[in-house]
Amino acid sequence: MRNYLADAKKNCKYLIKGKIYQPPHTFDDEVWDTFIQCLTDAADENPKFEIHRFVVLSLKVLFLRISELSSRDYYTPLFNHFRPDPSNEGWVLHVVGKGKKERVVTVPDSYIENVLGRYRESMGLAPLPRLDEDTPTLPSTKTGKPLKQDSVNNIVEEAFDLVISTLMKSGKKQQALDIAGASSHWLRHTGATQALDELNETMLAEELGHASVKTTVEIYVAPAHRDRIRKGSQRKL
Repeated sequence: MRNYLADAKKNCKYLIKGKIYQPPHTFDDEVWDTFIQCLTDAADENPKFEIHRFVVLSLKVLFLRISELSSRDYYTPLFNHFRPDPSNEGWVLHVVGKGKKERVVTVPDSYIENVLGRYRESMGLAPLPRLDEDTPTLPSTKTGKPLKQDSVNNIVEEAFDLVISTLMKSGKKQQALDIAGASSHWLRHTGATQALDELNETMLAEELGHASVKTTVEIYVAPAHRDRIRKGSQRKL
């Protein structure tokens, strides 16, 4: 049977062929440092911002989608989903991601000490969760019920607004405008891009919950593209 679609594509004079690598949207190191400092200062000044600091740092450091921190019909993130790995090599987080797919994300020691522990203590809890603890990771301050995605989105937007305000006051208007056009997914992309220096492609794919390493390579690595740009920059006049 003849493939008319292929024929149409072949003969269409308007169809542009090829694919240009588009790197993921990320925050540079300076902007990310501003995020950490700004949200830490805000939480030091007013405990209501502890949850903002926790959410933003979790999305970036643990490569999470915002839905993976939110309560859904079939799943609610709980503190006991953070637990020591049976290998005794460190902590992990059990996540249910896109397509109801389970995965395990490694948790840095610095996150346990400076993010998770601090956030829990602000809630009057012990720094480390117990295995039998069923407290929601993001409970509402009014009802105690786990927050849905719309509420978590609002927390991220408020956190971004704090950072934008800080940058504007520092005269860094362009960086502020970049954040104003960003989404929460930029945090996941930033964490994954930075992790390329520490994790190989297979490890990173597992952390991100990608079904194929090829997906991770196409989004974050693009080695052929990077090599070509590097070699091209060295061409002589």
